Amino acid sequence: MALIHSLLAPGELAQQVGANARATRLAQNLSRRTLAQMAGVSESTIKRFESHGQITLEGLVLIATALGATGQIAELFKHEHPVSLEEIKRTGRTRGRK
Repeated sequence: MALIHSLLAPGELAQQVGANARATRLAQNLSRRTLAQMAGVSESTIKRFESHGQITLEGLVLIATALGATGQIAELFKHEHPVSLEEIKRTGRTRGRK
């Protein structure tokens, strides 16, 4: 199985997610304190997430909920089912007996 690499390192990707959360918070005209109260996390958790991308999954879900972004979290690992015969032929057999 080949590994697929992102253009961003994991740390860089986490920082980008934190920066996106900050931009969303500011677009909604929320302070860190207000968002922390809405999400039920500490203000320092939000600061650490926005500046370094470091957060627990539970904290991420709480912040996403407060910012109205739960749909994006729910779609994170959603498996897309093929919709055409051509897509099925391209994917091939990956599991099971031959």
